[in-house]
Amino acid sequence: MTPSAFTLLEPVAFAEGHPHAVYDRLRAEAPVYRDPGSPTQPPVHLLTRHEDIRSVSLDGANFTSTRGFRIATDRRAAMDPEIARTLARFMLAMDDPEHAAFRGLVANAFLPSALARLEPRIRASVDRLLNSLEGESDVDFVNDVGAKVPIQTICAIMGVPEEDEWRVFEFTNAVFGTDDPDYAPSLEVANERYLAIFDYGWHLLEDRRRNPRDDLLTIIAKARVDGRPLDRTEQVSFFSNMIAAGNETTRSSLAGAIWALHLHPQERSRIVADPGCLRHGVQELLRWVSPVFHMARTATRDVEIAGSPILAGERVAMLYGAGNHDPALFDDPHRLWLDRPNANRHLGFGHGIHHCLGARLALMQLRILLEALLPAFPDYEVLEKPAYIRSSFVAAMKALPIRLRR
Repeated sequence: MTPSAFTLLEPVAFAEGHPHAVYDRLRAEAPVYRDPGSPTQPPVHLLTRHEDIRSVSLDGANFTSTRGFRIATDRRAAMDPEIARTLARFMLAMDDPEHAAFRGLVANAFLPSALARLEPRIRASVDRLLNSLEGESDVDFVNDVGAKVPIQTICAIMGVPEEDEWRVFEFTNAVFGTDDPDYAPSLEVANERYLAIFDYGWHLLEDRRRNPRDDLLTIIAKARVDGRPLDRTEQVSFFSNMIAAGNETTRSSLAGAIWALHLHPQERSRIVADPGCLRHGVQELLRWVSPVFHMARTATRDVEIAGSPILAGERVAMLYGAGNHDPALFDDPHRLWLDRPNANRHLGFGHGIHHCLGARLALMQLRILLEALLPAFPDYEVLEKPAYIRSSFVAAMKALPIRLRR
């Protein structure tokens, strides 16, 4: 694919994950590239350099998240208006000070002290997972391994009943698979499955108002901002945002890490010999994998990015995978190097006020899972290349067949 043929509005560009060859050419030839958009959607400026992405992420004076945190495909833009209204009240679609007020409602659940109390639960989940794989040979890593612990963890934090964990898996696929015919064979089905998330979340939130517990559902159900309770749309958006993002980044990062270590067997051998190297190396895995394709901002006034004019009202999309493989910051960027000294400068969790709330949790789960899985199955074999969800937003795999070998 040539840079001139690349468009963020067409998920086929990401059919095999991040198109790094295209990123590299864009970065060299047009680092602020004007994607022409479509007959129904306006153009968007694509950012491929780490410094430009970092700068826009920090520039609340000139760029806003309130006009959309992602660039929708034509199909997604045509979905039920209730979905758009709910997405517009995600924290990702807020600017400060409103964003800080909403984030503050749940931030304590992701502090190091809270995660330290959660760690034994995660390790117990990993132990159960390894026991369930005893005697297994060929498995789909995404569904049989990678999805299990992250979903169990976010359900425990939120207060979703254990018997409904399967729903969270289906909800996550519905959120991120609206352009994928396997998950949404028609626009009607996409709407139906997406709206079901809101109905289910509201059901749980109403229960918490009657029967409060020590969980995030109760906090959301009873939350007040500026002295007022959250309305239904805000509560439902809070639920769907956290339940989807709370497991998707980790699930995608886990599957991506297994693929990355398959492609870099020397680094895999290092982890098998010394799992402790993951305490630093997990950041490099996140840099290499980059589980989110892009996030968007809208210019609030005429500005320039690296000499390129951006008019007020025009959109910019920050291509995180391109920024995370920018040779201006990361030497030999396409190589996985667990000892990379500046790996923690990756943009895998975003940057600025929207830096992922659950980043510490995702890193902890990724480290604990890989520390256990790789020594247990050091010679695992990837049987087929990964199949990705049809999406221009997240680098989510829907299948990665592997053979478990000790």
